[in-house]
Amino acid sequence: MSNRMHLNRRHVLGGAAAGAAALALAACSRTDQGGDGDGNGLLQKAQDGGTLRVAYADEAPYAYTADDGSVTGQSVAVQLYLLDKLGIKADQIEWKLTAWESLISGLGTNHDMVIAGMYVTPERCEAVAFANPDYVMPDALMVQAGNPGGWTTLNDMAGTDGVIGVMNGTSEQEVADAIFDEERINVQADLPALILELKAGRVDAIGLTRANLVLAAEADADLEVTEGFWLVDPETNQDIIGAGAAVFQPGDTGFRDALNGELETLLADTATWEGLVAEYGFTVEENHPEGLTAQDLCPDTYQ
Repeated sequence: MSNRMHLNRRHVLGGAAAGAAALALAACSRTDQGGDGDGNGLLQKAQDGGTLRVAYADEAPYAYTADDGSVTGQSVAVQLYLLDKLGIKADQIEWKLTAWESLISGLGTNHDMVIAGMYVTPERCEAVAFANPDYVMPDALMVQAGNPGGWTTLNDMAGTDGVIGVMNGTSEQEVADAIFDEERINVQADLPALILELKAGRVDAIGLTRANLVLAAEADADLEVTEGFWLVDPETNQDIIGAGAAVFQPGDTGFRDALNGELETLLADTATWEGLVAEYGFTVEENHPEGLTAQDLCPDTYQ
């Protein structure tokens, strides 16, 4: 994507399709409130040296297990920086590798916080307290080298006879379900499975966030990735802004708000922000959220 995709506050996901990517979160009912009534209990515990249980889902480049066994990624780098500013050190964190569909439902039982680059959506906001986004990420299509079908965007592809490959429980699946015929959607559990389908000719293109696809294509000369684009809400015809953030229980909003304060300072210092995320393929031009808030993305369900 050569030009900056400017964020328009009117062009955020709304309406019935607002729960894009929530299919994987079947337990997306409101989580246990958590906290101690003023929203600061978990923060105070962590600032007093207590253990903070943090869930991630092993998805590069957001949060994943490195070869040496450490947890790394764009979201990890940003959130560890912010937690350190709040006086919470990396050695206080107990990392919890968690299935994607259990990241929200496990809040308060398995873990206290989610650092997984999770997109902020209105449906998810009904269940949890999102921090403000620390990145935005366009979608893209992965295709065979040379893009023989000439595919450009997921929404445009719906008007053709092409078969789209999507990962179960993602925004891309949600949109595809609304605009593709059922027999033209190939759903798999993960990207490696989708790549096998693409190479076998059973899908014409894979729709996913651009960062995931670029990482995979860099290691495979038979694949390439299109320019970035925003998914389009089929009901409102508005862009769906993919923006990821940390996640808390609704009762831990004091912690969330303190984190937001540090995030605002970090985002204003674009050099420091990019220094944290550049090694994961993120740039100010393409991925800086420009002051986008969780409330912008969840005007009716933010908590």
